[in-house]
Amino acid sequence: MTLSEAIASRRANNLNVLRLMAALSVVVSHAWPLALGIGAAEPLQTLTGRSLGGWAVILFFFVSGFLIVQSAERRSASAFWLARARRILPGLATALLVSLGLAILSGGTPDAAESARYILRGLSLAGMEHQITNAYASNPYPRAVNGPLWSLQYEVTAYLICFAAARLGLLRSAVGTEALLALAIGLAMTTPILPDRLATFGPLFLAFALGMAAWRFRAWIALHPALLLLPVLATGIASGATLGGVMGVVAFGYAVLLVAYRTPALVLTEDISYGIYIYGWPIAQTLVALLPNVTPGALAVLSVICTVPIAWASWSLVERRALPLRSRVA
Repeated sequence: MTLSEAIASRRANNLNVLRLMAALSVVVSHAWPLALGIGAAEPLQTLTGRSLGGWAVILFFFVSGFLIVQSAERRSASAFWLARARRILPGLATALLVSLGLAILSGGTPDAAESARYILRGLSLAGMEHQITNAYASNPYPRAVNGPLWSLQYEVTAYLICFAAARLGLLRSAVGTEALLALAIGLAMTTPILPDRLATFGPLFLAFALGMAAWRFRAWIALHPALLLLPVLATGIASGATLGGVMGVVAFGYAVLLVAYRTPALVLTEDISYGIYIYGWPIAQTLVALLPNVTPGALAVLSVICTVPIAWASWSLVERRALPLRSRVA
């Protein structure tokens, strides 16, 4: 079965389930540095060269590339960007206010200017502010209010590139898509010599570009578990390659498609993955402030338990209400 045939079958897929698992993985992964301090090794970091949370963000970007390219191809500029704003900004604005409130309750002492700067920079998506004066001062990871929001500016940058490529007609041709993918691979392979922001963006954009290419070449992509061995073997053969390198990301993206379209589907009626992602960190920081000696494993469990209902409330009361009626079902 090809990816195109799987999509055309109208069979339910597991993309929303995968995004939910990725969001939960980010919460679990961050329990280690939040409980032990900056620099603490997160799960999978040593084994794969990328933490559990890092792989989860790669999944987010791959799925976003796969879905966003479809929107960029069929929508007008105003409709495309309005849809993106509706999905991101209402939930983010609420999360920024909540995380600021939790930071103040933890002992943070921002004045009006610092509070306004935190909110406005967060909403700008261009220069996220993650620290509040004296917030979580006694925690192993002090002052950091909502670390995961860093990825949103890179996601919007990927949206810009995707939309521009669609409007220039690059995504309507195999050559144009291949050129964009080659650019992403080159960027990812040269991260050691790039400035910090470009080095961070490199692997994320690779995942996003792979998602776009998967949609463009869906008629030629066969979905069979045995084919997963090809990029895995290439990773092993390549000199100095790691699971977190280019071929590892390729293998991971292909595995995402296999799970999404070749395994029994679990249909979700609530899309709480975004809420989990934007609330997991401040909730975990608050738990550490309340339970100073909590272990990473216990913090991971407690964070998930406390974050899920908050994320559900965010989806039900804020995010869902901002979406058009036809988009409200996950």
